[in-house]
Amino acid sequence: MSFSKITLSLIASACAVTAVSAMEFQVLGAKAASMGGAGVATSPSSLSAYNNPALLAKNKEKFSLHIGAGVGLKDTGAGKAVGDLSDLKFSDTMDKLDGNAQSVTQTDIDTLKKARDIVTGMDKKGFSLNPTADFGLSYKSFGTGLFITSDIGGVANVDQTRTALIFETSTPGQYIDIETFNPNSPVYLTQAQYQAASLKAAADSGTTNIDVIGLAVAEVPLAYGYAFETPYGSLSVGGAAKVMAGKTFYTQVKVDSTNAFDNADKNVVNTTTFGVDLGLAYQPSFSESLNLALVGKNLNKPSFNVQGGGKYEIKPAYRAGAAYKVGKRLELAFDADLTENKGLTGYNTRYVGGGANIDLTLLELNLGLMKNTAANDLAGLIYTAGIATGPSWLHFELSGQMASKSGAVDGTAYPMQALVNFALSSAW
Repeated sequence: MSFSKITLSLIASACAVTAVSAMEFQVLGAKAASMGGAGVATSPSSLSAYNNPALLAKNKEKFSLHIGAGVGLKDTGAGKAVGDLSDLKFSDTMDKLDGNAQSVTQTDIDTLKKARDIVTGMDKKGFSLNPTADFGLSYKSFGTGLFITSDIGGVANVDQTRTALIFETSTPGQYIDIETFNPNSPVYLTQAQYQAASLKAAADSGTTNIDVIGLAVAEVPLAYGYAFETPYGSLSVGGAAKVMAGKTFYTQVKVDSTNAFDNADKNVVNTTTFGVDLGLAYQPSFSESLNLALVGKNLNKPSFNVQGGGKYEIKPAYRAGAAYKVGKRLELAFDADLTENKGLTGYNTRYVGGGANIDLTLLELNLGLMKNTAANDLAGLIYTAGIATGPSWLHFELSGQMASKSGAVDGTAYPMQALVNFALSSAW
């Protein structure tokens, strides 16, 4: 095996499992994605059944429809490691010494010592993908639809007890530790010593491996919102009872596996359960242009079965938001997660963000910023933007997000976090 397949398989584990997925708190819709993730106080009525059912109480359209899809990518640390290993020409050095360890040079030793530090540092790091899709409907104060959120992860597990740079010589069954080998007084190691301590042996045996984890959830809610008028303003209350069909996936593969996903369908576990969301929205009497909102999702802690008899429980998530309309052309919005949400790969998120929607009649421009305030954030400030066009009965939206921090592989830079989202909507 070429040990450099650690890096190749790590990428493959995150990208090849698009049929199975997992989850974090997300506000759906191209508008929210391009306004710093803000959407619980301002969302199309057709998405309110998912984002915040309280917004249905003030629905101005008799009927609305929303069809959208998007995909997000997060590099949770593996991408930089892949790039650094590539810069060191790690693969070339490993291939040179495989079965020919006695040809090692000091340059090779220096290279592999640096590479070992990088590989051991990859422990618990990987990639995650977050595909979404929605088909939302609203009729007056009622809402329903099909909303799909997912989290796909590939995470490296590095055996920290087997990190020695031991390789086989041209004599089968004869090994040397290239860090301590002296050709003038050679000390040869046995296969047992190689198996007990070698970084390469750990990869071959699977103790250095990759976890591939996924959860995809399709929700079909029935939502309703009602507004109470008080002397202090309008208080809207909404709730959604939803059927949730989930697919979980978990497997552990060797870093050199070339067919790890051939039998992926045998590792999928299906679960059908239900969930409960509740939302509030408040427009104070002194300003109908201001909307304050709060939503709690999955308040009943729905859970999904996983391979081997365990369960993945979705904990309740809470988000607050505010929106303010300045005349007919400008809307400002802000959202903040009140809870820290843990993804399947161990990467936590707690977003704050906001942005502006500029309505130019047949053209809308959205701009925003967002930030993950969780301690393990790697993305930095995230820039968001979007464009929308068309009349209300056929509206097209396109949005994107891009992190300020970037990694690089083979000299090609990429953002540590990114997202694209598109949608078609119609309202009467």
